[in-house]
Order: sequence, then C-alpha cells, then structure tokens
Amino acid sequence: MYLRSIELINWRSYRHARFEFPIPDGCRNVILITAPNEYGKTSFFEALTLGLFGRLGLSLVPRAHTVDGKYDERLTQNYSQFLNKVLHHRATESGPARCSVIIEVVDDDEEPIELSRTWHFNKIGQHKPGDDDLSIFYGHAREPVNPPSAIENDDQWYQEWIAHRFLHHNLAKFFFFDGEQVQRYASREMGEQVRQGIEGLLGLPILRDLKESLEKYSHSQRKLVMAPSDNRIKKVETDIANISELIEKDKKLFLEATEALPKIEARINDLTQSLGGQGEITTAMVKQSAKDEQSYRDEAKRAIEALIELIQGDVALAVAGSNLRKRTSERLEAEAKRERWEIGRDEGSQNLERFSKDLERRVLLLAPPLDKNHIKAVVEASKDAWDALWNPAPKDCPEEYRHSSLKSTVRARTIEILQSLDNHNKGEVVGRVERFNIAVERAESKKREWQELESIAPLAEELLKEYKEQSEKSGHYKSQKDKAERAIQANEAELKHKRKEFGRYISSKTTGAPALSRAKIAGRYADLIQELLEEALPIEVAEIAQEMTRAWKSMAHLSDRLDRFEITPDCRVKMLNGEGEDIHLIDKSAGASQVFTQALITAITRVSKRTFPFVVDTPLARLSHEQRIGVLKTFTDRDGQVILLSTDEEVVGDKLESIRERLLATFELRIRNDRGIVETSVHKTDLKDT
Repeated sequence: MYLRSIELINWRSYRHARFEFPIPDGCRNVILITAPNEYGKTSFFEALTLGLFGRLGLSLVPRAHTVDGKYDERLTQNYSQFLNKVLHHRATESGPARCSVIIEVVDDDEEPIELSRTWHFNKIGQHKPGDDDLSIFYGHAREPVNPPSAIENDDQWYQEWIAHRFLHHNLAKFFFFDGEQVQRYASREMGEQVRQGIEGLLGLPILRDLKESLEKYSHSQRKLVMAPSDNRIKKVETDIANISELIEKDKKLFLEATEALPKIEARINDLTQSLGGQGEITTAMVKQSAKDEQSYRDEAKRAIEALIELIQGDVALAVAGSNLRKRTSERLEAEAKRERWEIGRDEGSQNLERFSKDLERRVLLLAPPLDKNHIKAVVEASKDAWDALWNPAPKDCPEEYRHSSLKSTVRARTIEILQSLDNHNKGEVVGRVERFNIAVERAESKKREWQELESIAPLAEELLKEYKEQSEKSGHYKSQKDKAERAIQANEAELKHKRKEFGRYISSKTTGAPALSRAKIAGRYADLIQELLEEALPIEVAEIAQEMTRAWKSMAHLSDRLDRFEITPDCRVKMLNGEGEDIHLIDKSAGASQVFTQALITAITRVSKRTFPFVVDTPLARLSHEQRIGVLKTFTDRDGQVILLSTDEEVVGDKLESIRERLLATFELRIRNDRGIVETSVHKTDLKDT
C-alpha cells in the first residue's frame, strides 16, 4: 500500500497544491519533502492525518495538544476549534468557505482508493461540529463506498471501514509522528511506552471500548426487567455497581499517577542536572565565600607588609651588592677603631693635668732637689711623652667620620648586619611576592565565586525546593499507583465473584425475560474480553523485544553496549548488556531515551506487518550525528513507502547520502507573499540535484 497523491485545497497556507508520488520501485521507497520551518511541512502532516482519520486523527496532531508553546498530553482544543484555524484566508474569494484534502491510495491488491474529505465553514470562518463531508471511491471504476442504509451512525461506519482497509487510529501514532512527538513520548516510562505500543498493535483499546459497551448494555438490560421486589438480586447488582464504581475510581487514580509520573520524573531529571552543575547552593554559602574572600584579603595585606619590611630592611642593603657592603663594613670598622682611639685619648687627656701635678710634687721630693726650670722641663717632657702615646692616630684610622650618626653599639650592629647579608637571597623577596599574589588571586576567585553564587543562589534554592516538592509528588504518585493497582486487582476479583453470583440468581429466574438473557450473554462476553485483555499483552512481547534490539543496534550510539532488550509479560523493560546488567539505569540521556522510542516505533510497525506508508515530520531532534544517520537508515529500511518531512538543514550532507540509494523522489516547498497572505507551492526536484 502506498500514497499515490495528496491534494490540498484552502488548507492553511496551501491555496491549491498537489503532491504526485511515483510508485515505489524495489528498495527505492523514500519520498523526501524539504523546506525551512514555517513553510508548510507540519500543515501537510496535519492534512494527511485528519484527511484519513477525521476527528479521531486529532490526537495525532501535536498542535492540538500545545498551548503557549507547552505540550499537554490532553487535547487543548476540540475538533472544531482546531479546524477554525486551518481555512486559507482567501478561501471565500472563489466560492463557499471550505477546505478539502483528497488522498489517493493504492492498496495491496493494486486497487486505487480515493478519500475526499471536505470541511465547511460559516461566513466568519467558523467550523460547526459534524459539518464535514467524506467521499470514498474504490477501484479503477471509482465505485462509491457508502454505508448500508440500515446503519444509523455513518461516521462510525466510515471509521471502521478506514481502520479495516488502512489502519486503526490507535496504531496510527506509530506510522504518523513528528520529532517533537517522539521527544515527548520518550519522556514516558519505558514500560508504559511498550504497553501502549503492544495494545495498539493488538487492537486492545478497541476491545476495552467493546467491554465497557457490553457492561453498560448488560446493566441497562437488567434494569429493564428486574423485579424491584427481588431484594437479593438488587443487592448483588448494587454490589456490582459499587465495586465497578470503585474500580473506575481506582483506574482513574492509577491513570492519573501513570500520566503524572513520567512528567515528574522528567522534571526531577532536569532539576538533578541543573543542581548537579551548581551543587547545593544556599545564601549561607554566599556569606561563607565572602568571608573567605576577606580572609584572603587579610593574608595579602600581611604578605605585602612583610614584603615592605623586608625591602625597607635587610633586602635594601643586600641589593647594594657585596663589594659595597664590604667596603662599608671596613669603613665602619675603621671609624670604630678611631672612636676607640679617641675615647682612650680623651679619657687620658682628662687625667693629664692631675698626672702632671702629681709628677711635679714627686720631683720636688727628689734628692738632690731640682731647680724649678728642671722640674718644669721634666713635667713638660712627661706631657710630650703622654701626647706621643696617643698621637698620631693608629694606622687605618680615618681622619674624619663619614657615618657620624652611627656610634658604638649601633655601628657594631650595622657591621654585623652588613656581614650577615650574604646569607640573604632573592628567594626571600620572590617568596613574599608569591605569597601576596596567591592571596590576591584566591581573594579574587572567592569574590567571583560569591558574586556568581549571589546571582544564582536564590534560583538554586528554588530549584532545590522544587526538587524536594517533585520528589514528594513522585513518592505520592508511586504510592497512589501501587495502592490503586492492588485495589483494582482485589476489586476485580470480587467483581468476578459477584457476577458469577448474579449469574446464578439470573439463571434461577424464569426464562421468560429475554432481556435478562441478553444481559447475561453481554456480561459473559465482557468477562471474556477482560480475560483476553489480561492474556493478550504477553503474546507479542518476545517479537517486539527482538525487533527493538535490531532497531536499537542500527540506530544507537555505542550500540554494542546493548546485548538485547527483555520485556516481561507485564511490559517491564530491561536493556541488558552481555553481563545481564540493565544499562538503562546507567544511560538515561535524552538522546538514548529518544532512540529507545524510535526503536519501539520501528518494532511496532514491523511486527504489525502493515504496509501502510510511514510518515515522519522532522525526526532527528536531540540526536547525535551518528544516531541521526542510524535512525534515517533504520526508518527507511522497510518494504513500505516512507515520507520524510525535513527542514532544509536536517536530512542533508552525509545524512542524505546515507539514504540516497532509497530515494524515490524529492519535493521542495516554497512560499510566496500574495498581498500579505502566504501561499505554499510544491515543486518536484531532480534527484541528481538533491
């Protein structure tokens, strides 16, 4: 099965455009449609999806889940609200306000099928619920396909016809998706992804809807004929209703927790990464860093003071050089020698007069006595002898003092310092300078640190607060999920028991009430479907795991780390290496999670054995270069038609070369401005120029 053509009329920026796709030829099965963002790729994707599935396709459209740039798992707008935005601005210039999508498909029997869906709008461009037309023509004879006259709900009949001929909308999300949708799907827990994939593959959502319908029908039929006086039957029925209500309540709690947990866990991972880069930053840490800065500033001050003291003291003299210091020391020693001489001389001079008088007295006592002249001559001679004792000054004594300020012990200490300076070296100065520089550098570092911390500390505290809140929420929802699951299992067992009891009561009643018989049959079928739902999931897990392993190995970076995927009957997933370790517990990167989802998509589509076209819009976001090439090769390595919608910077270069042998046709979307209104046109390009 492959798409032959798609024609868009008045759909968003497409005034009138037609895609003509060639017939797949062997391994050449890839249609590449390229354009910059905002040129109409997503509009094409939406037109194809809603053209095929109508309102059921809305769940596959990312824009129907997005508000204010944020994606919500629930629809943020209904079918008509979404359609109110798709009508081209010039749609009313050539007739009634309407837009159309015409899709031509060639089925596996080489029979053409044309689906033409038209949406009608009022004068102000508003779509009314149910204001759609769907026409289907089958075969080369273009025989119209219409529901039988006995059918009351034409829309449902068409939906079932399309699901049977093409694809059920629950499985369509594995054949129609965009790159952003893969990212969002990848944020879910792996087991939940696999469960949804296998349920869609087996059509279990249809069975679940049928089960609920049968239960409602059974309940309504019993209410029609049940005797109000039969209190026992009424009591059991009330019990069944109460238990069913409890089950539904617990299912809602289980679903609420199941949907909430992936978002919470994703947020916790984001917060963990953010906090992991910043640490547990608080305002107390800012104060401590500022305190550390001041401590280093004080250390720098002490270092510079020590340096100045050294420079002003010994180092200044040391810098003068050893020769000058030696000459200065010798001079000071000579001046010290002169000082000692002068001190001795001066002290002697102070006693000279007393010595002379004493000598004169002693000479007078000599016998025979000397006359006065001789006595005077003796005294004068003694004075001359005393003077000769101190004069001239000792050898090497300078004639004058050059360092007159240095006296006695000060001069001696100076000589000692000068002679000890040879023990000093430049390392002392360098050491103190280095000590200063290190202290200043550390102080500046601490300053930058506390300034940075000061700017992010409030945010970090908020992140930490949110992390704690999200962790508490995660614990709450995990507990809620486990509790609800246990309650559902217990109540379903009780419900099964009550239904059997009720069946026995009904069987004991008269068979004259056909409604009760129908109710009983409907209840039995509902129970049978419940058993099928419980037993169906394990059917495909082995083949899905095997296909996922193949896909992962062809797409993932460092794919040899994985030996195999293993999926338990309850859809718990393990990514095992050769030693049996679960590497998913190690590798939780966004790229790895996305490759996991793309491997699951590939596995589901392959196991389904459906040849329906595979349509992907911008599939390579958040992937490494190696992963992108692997994903492209894997997505295109299939028997069915593949349509890739790519930006002009995505499937290019070596990524384009990796799938060139599979390229069947390439198209380029272009836009032009028609009096302020954008129009998109389609241009087929030459493969040689691609």
